[in-house]
Amino acid sequence: MSMEPLPDVSTAELVAQRIREAILDGSLRPGDRLIEADIAAELGISRGPVREGIRLLGAEGLVVLRRNRGAIVQSPTFEDVLEVYVVRLGLGLLALHHAMELDAASSPEFDDVQVLLRRLHDREVQVDPPLMMDADLAFQSALFDLSGLARVTAVLEQTARDIPVFVKVLGITYDDVDHAALIERHERLVKAIRTRHRDEVEAAWRDHVRCTVGEFARGYPDAQIEGIFELPLMHHVFDHHDNHNLG
Repeated sequence: MSMEPLPDVSTAELVAQRIREAILDGSLRPGDRLIEADIAAELGISRGPVREGIRLLGAEGLVVLRRNRGAIVQSPTFEDVLEVYVVRLGLGLLALHHAMELDAASSPEFDDVQVLLRRLHDREVQVDPPLMMDADLAFQSALFDLSGLARVTAVLEQTARDIPVFVKVLGITYDDVDHAALIERHERLVKAIRTRHRDEVEAAWRDHVRCTVGEFARGYPDAQIEGIFELPLMHHVFDHHDNHNLG
């Protein structure tokens, strides 16, 4: 049997990516309608892949699908952000622990991780918020890739695609992030993996997720964050005595 190789990315996934990019560049904003016919005409394709691409974004929570009324760009709630980081916390720990068990610090790929970590020190990167965000997420992805767990890293990559959209829509900028503290957390994580210190790996990664969730929380008006520690998902990230981290 002879078959032509399939493309790596489906048309629907490409449509989803184009819509995601439009949200990032401000062409689409929360509340905007996604009209299949208009998108199909602009991209020069049929409506089928557009419909499927919008469904993919609906599954990600980036758009709201309304029966007989089409879809609109979602304004992410804090629970949306929290869900992404709960996934990153749990699956990230799984990937990092597995990488450590494989002694990934002895692999050539670990050198790539350290190159990406050094990039975060680059002043030209730090003064460019989108570049800093990309560098930060690239470093984290490289760490997860050390695990060799393809399905786990695929889910983590999906959450990494959600983060820039959250950042854009909520007006969070890496100008406001303490770069020195961010780098210190990542250096702590790399050191723990190198020394194969399981508890320290968990503590460093959990600390990073907590700090990041705190940064997102400060992007919401106080009225939307009231009662935040009553959200069930918060118990996966913070202990009851950690409230000061969001102050």
